[in-house]
Amino acid sequence: FRSDGESRFYSLGLLSIQRAALVVLENYYKDFTVYNPALLTAAKSRAAKHMAGLKVYSVDGPGNNAAGQSRAMIAAAARRRDSSHNELYYEEAEHDRRVKKRRARLVVAVEEAFTHIRRLQDDEQQKAPGEVMDPLNAAQSIFPSMARALQKYLRTTRQQHYHTMESILQHLAFCVTNNMTPKAFLERYLNPGPTLQYDKNRWLASQWTLTSEEAVTNGLKDGMVFTLKCLDFSLIVVVKKIPFIKLSEEFIDPKSHKFVLRLQR
Repeated sequence: FRSDGESRFYSLGLLSIQRAALVVLENYYKDFTVYNPALLTAAKSRAAKHMAGLKVYSVDGPGNNAAGQSRAMIAAAARRRDSSHNELYYEEAEHDRRVKKRRARLVVAVEEAFTHIRRLQDDEQQKAPGEVMDPLNAAQSIFPSMARALQKYLRTTRQQHYHTMESILQHLAFCVTNNMTPKAFLERYLNPGPTLQYDKNRWLASQWTLTSEEAVTNGLKDGMVFTLKCLDFSLIVVVKKIPFIKLSEEFIDPKSHKFVLRLQR
């Protein structure tokens, strides 16, 4: 389990704790989606807002009406708790609406840009070899038409810190070079991928610490738990024993499947 709730399952075999930790980390970079702490910020700020205390002032002076103040605070906290789920519902609905709207704008902008690049490619075929535009220049020529829509979408989905303009241009040039579709270009931004997909400077996890109650040279056992910690998050590894499977073979005589069909008139 990752500390944000994402989980994966691996079959490790008879390994020591330290060897199992290495296998888990090797698979982590290709299987887990990149860790994005920005997605947790909204939940934390919302929780802090709902848990904010109330200030109650007594107009009769200190020491008076203490019971009334307590009842007022309890009632206000109950009302705030009852309304918090409505606020969460409308916040998520508004966020989903905004994401869908900006996603649609981005898809249209990218499709129009790729249509333009195909038109440019058709024109390039009629030019002399020395005048043909290279893929990077072609990508730079169409990028401004989609840049604003892409920037807004990445900000709305809180992915902007994972994609630089240079990396986007390189990906666009790669798609143009290999004659890929607009959907292939958008896949990286519409669906966050594994950590390996991003630049190493944005992995947020380069140095890990193994924490275990047992010696790391001990073998894995059912129910064992150890933790892999880095600067920003943790991986909690829970060991589960695979059920023992007993497979038996039984020979069935092929003749036992034969039967005779008798028709009566």
